[in-house]
Amino acid sequence: MGKIISSDQHRVPLWQPLTIRNFLLLFIGENVSLFGDQLYLVALLWLTIQLTNSGLSLGTVLMAAAIPRAILILVGGVISDRTSPRLVMLGSNIVRALLMIILTVIVWEQATQLWHLYLFSICFGILDGFFIPAAQSIVPTLVSKEQLTASNTLTQGTNQLILLIGPVLGGLLIAVSGIKIAFAINAATFIFTAVTLLLMKVSFHSNTATKIKETTTINNSTNQKFFRLITSIREGLDYGWRNLDLRIILLVVMIYNLIFIGPLRIGFASLAHERFPGGAIALGIMNSAWGGGNLLGALMPPLLSNPPKIGVLLLSIAGIQGFGLLMLSFISNITLASVIIVVLGFCSGFFVVTEITWVQKQTPPEMLGRVMSLGVLSSFGIAPFSFALAGLLVDLNLAILFGVTGIFMIFITALLTTNPSVRNIE
Repeated sequence: MGKIISSDQHRVPLWQPLTIRNFLLLFIGENVSLFGDQLYLVALLWLTIQLTNSGLSLGTVLMAAAIPRAILILVGGVISDRTSPRLVMLGSNIVRALLMIILTVIVWEQATQLWHLYLFSICFGILDGFFIPAAQSIVPTLVSKEQLTASNTLTQGTNQLILLIGPVLGGLLIAVSGIKIAFAINAATFIFTAVTLLLMKVSFHSNTATKIKETTTINNSTNQKFFRLITSIREGLDYGWRNLDLRIILLVVMIYNLIFIGPLRIGFASLAHERFPGGAIALGIMNSAWGGGNLLGALMPPLLSNPPKIGVLLLSIAGIQGFGLLMLSFISNITLASVIIVVLGFCSGFFVVTEITWVQKQTPPEMLGRVMSLGVLSSFGIAPFSFALAGLLVDLNLAILFGVTGIFMIFITALLTTNPSVRNIE
């Protein structure tokens, strides 16, 4: 695979993609929706803790969403390639709005039981399996290749800004008005986002005509449609496997996500519940610290005239995050913990923008949905196992959760650093 060319980062102003109507609508709608998602996440975690007082139960609720998401993520990539990412996102947002309204009513009536959370998590996980590949593959259909770095920086940067303010506002909202209000606002944001997608003009830079042509040639037979689906998934997997650099990056990221995702989600909630005062507000503060670090990291790639090799970047970031997890095992002050979480978020935001742009620039448009779904699979696909592991460890001891995962992440990084095939990926 070729090198990432950084010269376009200086030719295209950061704000320029916002002059494109479709991208602007997508940008506004998805950021509003993400704000609602942050309210929902804090509310879901806190509701689960209140109902069960168990880190393991918290892990299984997150697993209930993660498993169907992982199973369907490759199918979602195919659907995005064969139809329209915009239509996939639109349908997902409409259904999610309806589900969120139902969940709000259940909580409002004080009838919530643990099985409700499992059921709704499964439903949202199914919808995410289609929505996420579509959301990650739509940007290259709206902007030129030269605008991708600016577009991804804008998207990731504002996403992380929302991750900075959303959880704190969510914690305050729950403390003042209750979980039901957070759920109701999230439902409203899904409706708003659906409207912005409806307002987009169907005119893309991608291979839309090719997709339409391919779609019309598909036989109406159910068996042939199923065969076509399997063939498309296999094409995506073959493409990812044949490209050595892409294969290595995805496999290494998957290993790191197995260690990291669970402590991030379950660990923060457990810290707020067991170690730090403030309850839901403390959880919001830590999630916002993560978002603030992500924001700073996401803004960095366009500022670098000579970015490091992506292999070196990945190993460096993983080493820092391993030390950060280890430190969270014994820190008892929320201020110090938040500083560490900011650093962890910075590393994550920096790498995510770099990785997404790296993949988008080197992937043919007709394969983009499937290849992006492989990237999503490397994180969301491994999430159920990470949640299960973190749930088991946190029920033993909160310090064990962060200590074991931090040490293991440092060990894996040291091992991979000795391998030139990882270090030398450009």
